Amino acid sequence: MQHIHAAERGPAPSVRIARARYRDLEAVTSLLSLVNPGQPVPDLVGVALSFPPGRLTHGDCLCLIARVDGRIVGALMASPPNWTETHPLRGELVRSVLYIGGVAVAPDHRGKGIASALLRAAEQHSRSAGLRLLTLEHPSALTRFYTRHGYTAGQDCLLVALPNGVQVRRMPGHQTAVKPLTLAVRIAQVPGAPAGIVSGLIEGCDVPPSARFGRNGLIT
Repeated sequence: MQHIHAAERGPAPSVRIARARYRDLEAVTSLLSLVNPGQPVPDLVGVALSFPPGRLTHGDCLCLIARVDGRIVGALMASPPNWTETHPLRGELVRSVLYIGGVAVAPDHRGKGIASALLRAAEQHSRSAGLRLLTLEHPSALTRFYTRHGYTAGQDCLLVALPNGVQVRRMPGHQTAVKPLTLAVRIAQVPGAPAGIVSGLIEGCDVPPSARFGRNGLIT
């Protein structure tokens, strides 16, 4: 999913961020459908809302809503990244990284700080759960917005140093953004790499200062 919200001019005074409930499915789906008009909202949204609380609001998923005067006007959906599903270290990666798949705000409530409030809440939940990194994909128009919120945004791809090499994630038409949640994780700028490389996500997978990037991946 992409993310849809306007440039913001300050917080909405009555916004309340809460855990989404299954009864909120219609409202959440309606909001997230604004992200990619004409495309179906992923089935994961309905599935995740049926999960009980776990490490996050819904098992390993995070589903948040924003209410203003009782009305749901914003939604955020996050889950373990797809690229972790078949990885040999899936269990450790699911405990370490979360992918924010969609952030949406109702058209008549954009520019009021609601997307920012949802992002801050997602970060708080993620840190409390022991996660080490947030990732997302975004249109180029939102690079400044995510940079302002502490993300390394506007990158052409996601690069993560792992024991079996560098994980590369590209989404045509999208840019990627990452935000470390702990000092142990950093974004290494490596000569030759098309984007900053996430270093230290898994213990022992730190990118050394002398590293460079070649056709076959990281050279140390």
